[in-house]
Amino acid sequence: MAAVGSAEWIHLDARLETDWTMIPAENVISACDGTPTQLAVTALCASQVPGLAFALELGVDALVLAPPASHDCEEGRLLWEAAAIARAQRAERAKADAAQGVADGTSAAPELTTGVVTAVEAGGVGDRVALDFTSLLRVGEGALVGSSAKLLCLVHGETLQGALVPARPFRVNAGPVHSYILLADESTKYLEEVVPGDNVLVLDAHGATRTVTVGRCKIEPRPLLLLSFEADGARGQVFLQQAETVRLIVESGEHGALEVEARSVTEIQVGDRLRVRRTARGTHVGRAISARVEEK
Repeated sequence: MAAVGSAEWIHLDARLETDWTMIPAENVISACDGTPTQLAVTALCASQVPGLAFALELGVDALVLAPPASHDCEEGRLLWEAAAIARAQRAERAKADAAQGVADGTSAAPELTTGVVTAVEAGGVGDRVALDFTSLLRVGEGALVGSSAKLLCLVHGETLQGALVPARPFRVNAGPVHSYILLADESTKYLEEVVPGDNVLVLDAHGATRTVTVGRCKIEPRPLLLLSFEADGARGQVFLQQAETVRLIVESGEHGALEVEARSVTEIQVGDRLRVRRTARGTHVGRAISARVEEK
């Protein structure tokens, strides 16, 4: 198989798989989405056609079918009928999407926007992940984390001196294991999956970015707070450790020039304006994909 993005076509043949499932097709579809690469997959029977044609809502770009004469007469007829039906359904969907002006999902990376806090609640106890980087963070920098890949919240690094504990200027206390974090290549990972050597995107409130490398992950049970917020008509949430040293970047100025401050999560109130990243694209195994994805 040629490298994704450098080849014009990729062909997956089910007959080459000892344990063929939909997962290989879904993974390659998500990798090809938004690239020049086209994906063709061999369908062996009629029952495989709908899944391949609409996997991840996007489907493969082409189905490879054996000539009807190479099948049992009835089996071959059913396979080609299923392919014709799928092609017609895909055409109808493309027509409807065009009429509604549906975006193709290839827009530039989204910028930071404002998220307004709608609720602050106890979040129970969870396995919290603190990420220690091999580089020092600057005051004002943090990482993007959250419960939905479409809405990530800018969590400030532990670069500020506290009254009871020293600063940890190499650390972001990123929240529990289920949360997403944005990596340097703009894919996401669950915090539980982050390992030393991963490259994380850090940025400030104005969107200036750079890459830092994870040196250590500390997972410990800690009490959590659940912050819900809205941004551009969408709802998101973030779980964070209930600790004064965990801070969010909050907009503190009125209309006009952007003014921000790092505010402890224990002081966040309903109505506070957070810096968040909003995108319309969900993810599949960490890669942004233009299919509809809903996370609550």
